[in-house]
Amino acid sequence: MLFEQRELSFSSLAALPSNVEAIEAALLFCAGYSPLVAVVGPSGWGKSHLLRAVAYRLSLDGQKEVEPIGVQEFLASPSRIESGRALLLDDVQEVMGKPRQRMALRMALERRVRSSRPAILVFTSPKPTRQLKTFLPCPRDWTIATIHEPQPAERVCLLNQMSVAEGLALSPRLVKILADRMHGNGRTLAGALKRLRASGVSWVDANETLRALGVLDPFFADNSAWDLKLKMLKIAEASRAQFTRSTPQDLALYAMLHVAGLGEAEVARAASINPGEAYQRAARFGKQVESCEVTAAQVRQFVEIVVGSLARE
Repeated sequence: MLFEQRELSFSSLAALPSNVEAIEAALLFCAGYSPLVAVVGPSGWGKSHLLRAVAYRLSLDGQKEVEPIGVQEFLASPSRIESGRALLLDDVQEVMGKPRQRMALRMALERRVRSSRPAILVFTSPKPTRQLKTFLPCPRDWTIATIHEPQPAERVCLLNQMSVAEGLALSPRLVKILADRMHGNGRTLAGALKRLRASGVSWVDANETLRALGVLDPFFADNSAWDLKLKMLKIAEASRAQFTRSTPQDLALYAMLHVAGLGEAEVARAASINPGEAYQRAARFGKQVESCEVTAAQVRQFVEIVVGSLARE
């Protein structure tokens, strides 16, 4: 996965077990040891960004005019087809189901192979297919490298590196929750970090971590097993014995509205009450928090329990 930096060099890539094969193949391509490379992987995990890193490396070696190009644009430009420069071709899968375009690309690649002109192709696909392998002219001459979807532990490493690039300080528990529970691809993670960056840079303690989860709540929408509001209500009820001075639902309402920053309507819906009641009960509880240190301490304890529970799931 490559995240946004000013210089799109190989150093900006997060090298992971899931993508190291493709990074190594791209480095060998730049060095001239593997002049024919095909990179295959799912959408959103860095294939196109890898091409940009290749272009940057080649520019340092004097190949200033080499840039990644989409397959449709390539086929529409005869001068590019016959160019002697290295070919960095993206989205090749777009022509695989179109016989005329597939044949035109195959012929162009055959000419490149015969004349020893380097090419690196990118295909969006979960894994190399038989169709892909037979499409490549002189298939034994090609290095086929795969990018896999990263596992949660790899996502932790990726998020840590991406957060540094964004100038964010994230708690380890927040990183783990995002890595384990946020569905989507690398673009989803990048979008989540940008949303956090728009709201602040420090998301370290328990309050900040819960607030971050509130800010990012829309990014969990496609995870049917995740509902921050219901989880907090459930945890509050399960912790009833620890908070004898507070009504569990009032404690949860206050934390959802004033710590996590969730919307009144969605909080009220989760608690099966109307928004006005949710607001009033949280406001009354807030006055207790301001006037009673014991209640304030219970809120801090509850937030810590919520964050710890979410990180352990």
